[in-house]
Amino acid sequence: MGKRKGILIVDVGTTKVCALIGEERENKIWITGMGIAPSKGLKTGNIINIEEATYSIEEAIKKAQSQANVNITEVYTSIAGTHISTINGMGVVVLKEKQVTPLDVEKVLNAAQTVDIPPDKEILHVIPQEFIVDQQKGILHPVGMSGLRLEAYVSLIVVNKSALQNLVKCFENLGLEVNGVIFQGLASAEAVLTPEEKELGVILLDFGGGTTDIVVYWDNVLRYVSSIPVGGELLTSDLAIGLKTSKKEAEKLKIQQGVCLRELVQKDEMVEVPGIGNRPPKKINKKILAEILELRVKELFADLIKPQLNKIGLKTKAISGIVFTGGSSLIPGLVYLADQIFDLPTRIGYPPKLEGLTEEICYPQYATSVGMLMYIYNTRYAFRESSTDFGFLKKLKNLFKKIF
Repeated sequence: MGKRKGILIVDVGTTKVCALIGEERENKIWITGMGIAPSKGLKTGNIINIEEATYSIEEAIKKAQSQANVNITEVYTSIAGTHISTINGMGVVVLKEKQVTPLDVEKVLNAAQTVDIPPDKEILHVIPQEFIVDQQKGILHPVGMSGLRLEAYVSLIVVNKSALQNLVKCFENLGLEVNGVIFQGLASAEAVLTPEEKELGVILLDFGGGTTDIVVYWDNVLRYVSSIPVGGELLTSDLAIGLKTSKKEAEKLKIQQGVCLRELVQKDEMVEVPGIGNRPPKKINKKILAEILELRVKELFADLIKPQLNKIGLKTKAISGIVFTGGSSLIPGLVYLADQIFDLPTRIGYPPKLEGLTEEICYPQYATSVGMLMYIYNTRYAFRESSTDFGFLKKLKNLFKKIF
């Protein structure tokens, strides 16, 4: 009997690479392989050394394959970085059948992509905002509706073409063909946001290693995405500089002792900070560590994220509040600071417990990886329910054929 078929997803982050192998069994997603490797050759989400990045990806994939006895039939990866942005598009088609068909939807979405984008940019995702049938607005699922004219308003998530090519090159170096690339923030949203939150309005802040992705939903539609080049890696650097220790030890202190609210630390609580080189370790009051993290987190929230949300009026749309995910979201005190600065209810987003490697994967730092699998399989399931073919899978495959 031959091996089962599986999908390989690789979340390429600034601090780690996570590879998951997923299978479909009885209409459920099973995770049967997982591999984690330290990420090298990346900075704030961008590849700066293809050889090092390729090695990190290879290590994660090898670990995942050693656990899963499957044949890999498709490969997907993720992308992040400040080069990711959104552009609005609009398309119109005449309904020849006097009724909206799946082919009409595909045509109008293709028409909506014919906008002027910078030559160094490429469309990654096409997100329908609304359809209009004969001036009837606010339609999300137009197939089957009667009319003479169909309009579509979309949000195009675009990425830097060279960043995309460099990412794919790493997989080509390993002899792997990439079937699709997914924006990390979109994948994380798939894993941690509830349908009710998406309907009422919610802000997702994916607090990763090198970037913080911002994703906003309301009325069950993705409305806005952005990425800030600040993440947990910067907190580690602050600790290393402020405490005069190595980045490796600073990362351990952040994970094991990190607190971003001074009020949570007892007055006489002490921590040991390893010295650099042959220098002896020293003990400091834990409030010093908390103060360093608190100042940086406040700067991220108050000076970088909040003005961006206020400028475009997104805060008023987030009725259900803010959801944090990503490895740095687990630092004690972060939720309290967010509540105070944004004046919105806040929670930590955990990915669902899928079948298979449940205990190892159901943490915020793996939200993007789990979300990628869910996004792929959920889109595929939607294809089975409808003949509409305007999802990202086929279009991304065609896109890569066009680019490469």
